[in-house]
Amino acid sequence: MIALNDEDCKSVPLAGLLKSHPETAFDYLEFRFIAAGMSAQMAAERATEKERARITRAYHAVVAALESTNPAAEYEADREFHLSIYAASHNAVMEHVMRNIFVMLHQDVFYDRDRFHARAGVRELLLRQHKAIYDAVMAREPERARRASENHVLYIRDTLQESRVAEQRAAVALRRTGRASLVQLNDPEE
Repeated sequence: MIALNDEDCKSVPLAGLLKSHPETAFDYLEFRFIAAGMSAQMAAERATEKERARITRAYHAVVAALESTNPAAEYEADREFHLSIYAASHNAVMEHVMRNIFVMLHQDVFYDRDRFHARAGVRELLLRQHKAIYDAVMAREPERARRASENHVLYIRDTLQESRVAEQRAAVALRRTGRASLVQLNDPEE
């Protein structure tokens, strides 16, 4: 996998923007909410039998990867699952854009995926969400597929927001601990 360095970020303006402004991760998730929901809806309507077979293989790879707890396998299975749905939407632009976005996602341009996946219960919830998307697409239920995919992105957004709030609280607590130590060092009564 090719890593995005500072030079890459200069040549790929979106990557540079995202790297220099971490809050734009939420803009990415807003975009992904729209793209993922529509692609799942269209895949439920348009997928050929060959594409449905690809989605099935990709879903089974997600299950196996989440059970293995191998981050590289998890990323690859997740990427293939979502890309198989984007491909089955029969929208070449959406598939191309998302294929390129997944490269940046793997490089943690949007957020730290390893830290995200390390949170308690995340793997199990992601698996249930992938199953809901898979089941709806396979049942050819477009509205249910759209909602399941949107719910998946909303979960990622909410979990990322909770993680950032927890990190801010930890940073404040650490600063307070540091101040307490400085006060004790300067206390003339000791």
